[in-house]
Amino acid sequence: MAIPIPRRPSGFLLGNAHALVTIDVFLDIQCPHSRAAWPSLMALMESYKDKSLSLRVHLLTLSNHRQAWDVSLGIFALAEGDAEKFRGFVSFLFDRQEQFNNAAFSNKTHVDLQQLVADLAQEHGAVDRDAFFERMQSHEIYVDARTPIRYAATKSVWATPTFFVNNGDNVPVDHKSSMEEWRALIEPLLV
Repeated sequence: MAIPIPRRPSGFLLGNAHALVTIDVFLDIQCPHSRAAWPSLMALMESYKDKSLSLRVHLLTLSNHRQAWDVSLGIFALAEGDAEKFRGFVSFLFDRQEQFNNAAFSNKTHVDLQQLVADLAQEHGAVDRDAFFERMQSHEIYVDARTPIRYAATKSVWATPTFFVNNGDNVPVDHKSSMEEWRALIEPLLV
C-alpha cells in the first residue's frame, strides 16, 4: 500500500530550513536511549545556532514501548506544528519518562495514561484540558503522529535513536556520543 501524502513533511524542524547540514533523528519518547541522546542534540543545536545546521526530529513508537503512542499524540496535540513548543514539551517529557514507562503502567489503564498525558501537558504549560483531549483524539493529530512511523519505514529505521546526516546513514555517532564526536562529524560538512 502506498503511503498517503501527509499535510506536511515528517518531523519537527529545529534550525535553518536551508541548512548545509541536516540531522534527521528518529526518536521514541519512551526510549531510554532516545532520552540519553536528547540533551546532546539540544546542546548541539545551541552550539551551532548561528551556523548552517538543522535538526529534524521524527517521533516513532516502538512496539515494546506501549505508552509512547499516546504520549506522542499528546506531543503533537500540544505542539500544534510549532517546533519550539515541540522542543520544550519533549524536553519536559524526557525528564519525566519514568512516569510513563512500562513498569509504571503495568497495572494501569489506557484512560490512566491519557489522564497522565493531560496532567503533564498542564504541568508543562497552560492548556485547556478539554480542548487538549479533543485535539489529542482528533483525526488530524492521528495522521500527523503516524506520518513519521511510515516515513521511518521508507528509510529502514527499526530502532531509536537512529541518525541520518544529510540523508546519509553511515553516521559514526549514537546516543552515547560526546559533543566532540558530534563536532568532528559536523565541522567538515560546514565548509
